[in-house]
Amino acid sequence: MFRNQKARFALIASGWLWLNLAGTGCDLFRTRPTEPPLDTGSPWNPPNSAAQVLLNMNQALTEMNAQNYLRSFFGPDDGDLGFLFEPNSNAGGWPLSTPWGYAEESQTIQYLFTIMTPGDPPFLIFGEGTEFTYGNLDSVRLTRPYNLQVHTSDPTLPQEMIGVSDFYLAPTSTGYWAIYRWEDVEGYPSWTDLKAGLY
Repeated sequence: MFRNQKARFALIASGWLWLNLAGTGCDLFRTRPTEPPLDTGSPWNPPNSAAQVLLNMNQALTEMNAQNYLRSFFGPDDGDLGFLFEPNSNAGGWPLSTPWGYAEESQTIQYLFTIMTPGDPPFLIFGEGTEFTYGNLDSVRLTRPYNLQVHTSDPTLPQEMIGVSDFYLAPTSTGYWAIYRWEDVEGYPSWTDLKAGLY
């Protein structure tokens, strides 16, 4: 008798559970509509070489993707090096007497993207340059001429910057390469002039 009551209870309980699931879970196996992708831009390519960093930087500017642009630089969590920008000494009106680091770079690139002419992203070309490797192949200096064009709503900013920069790169704590020092060597107006105007 006890055995039949247990079996009867199990049968009633499973029937009750089945009815509840069938009544409330009628959409349980229906496919949901497709959703658009979260990021419509190009994928960020892991910079396993110094040259890839400049390619990623260029792509991020074209897509006006501040997050990917900033991934080109040593960030606050990337160890002892940190990022430092050295302005072109021929540029006038440099706004800072203190070093230009990651925070300043972040602030100005985000501001630049907010004042860009809609549908007209920045255009950047790095020319052929030189590469010098330091030490045990753990640091590289890339010297590259550049041409950067930006069309903004601010008429006081230069629209085309032509110059030469030295980029010093090394692997971060993640093993990916990034810029730890950027020297804007020459040009007028140069990238320095744009940064000064954005700050």
